[in-house]
Amino acid sequence: MDPSMVIIDDLLPQSQLATIQDTFTQNDFPWFRNNGINDRDDGHVQFIHIFYRNKTNNSNYMDIINPILELVDPAAIVRIKANLLPRAHAITRHGMHTDQDFRCRVGIFYVNSNDGFTEFADGTKIQSVANRFVSFDSHLLHTGTTCTDAAERMVINFTYFAKEPHSVTGLTNTTDLNNSLIPR
Repeated sequence: MDPSMVIIDDLLPQSQLATIQDTFTQNDFPWFRNNGINDRDDGHVQFIHIFYRNKTNNSNYMDIINPILELVDPAAIVRIKANLLPRAHAITRHGMHTDQDFRCRVGIFYVNSNDGFTEFADGTKIQSVANRFVSFDSHLLHTGTTCTDAAERMVINFTYFAKEPHSVTGLTNTTDLNNSLIPR
């Protein structure tokens, strides 16, 4: 596991997690079909909701993720995007990528628990566990997956500049890595 990685379980109080989960699964929450996950028309489909991009709030739902932002306490936000991948018959990896072509931090907040995961080029796999937050340097190649045991896999992807390297507002790893990592 890369030393820049920070994994925090139970990031939010359960009531705040439930608000995000309930909002994301409402029939009128605005998910938008995205043809391509890593590259346009790469053969994969996901549904996305852009909270913030190009120095602009793009969502009427920013209030539900403010508790996460307060804990991460970024110096600056590049982008915040929610991803929803419907259940699949088998786990599919979507291809190694980086989220930006410049150095910053990437944070992934896992909205629901499922058998999907985030995998890094070094073989590290982080399980999708509801209320888990993982933060890492943006240069690390990684991939997300589908899931097979839940209706969908939902994450919120944060790209940001940290006030201090590897910091998430003074929070440190709270996860027993033997329990959060999937054996290679």
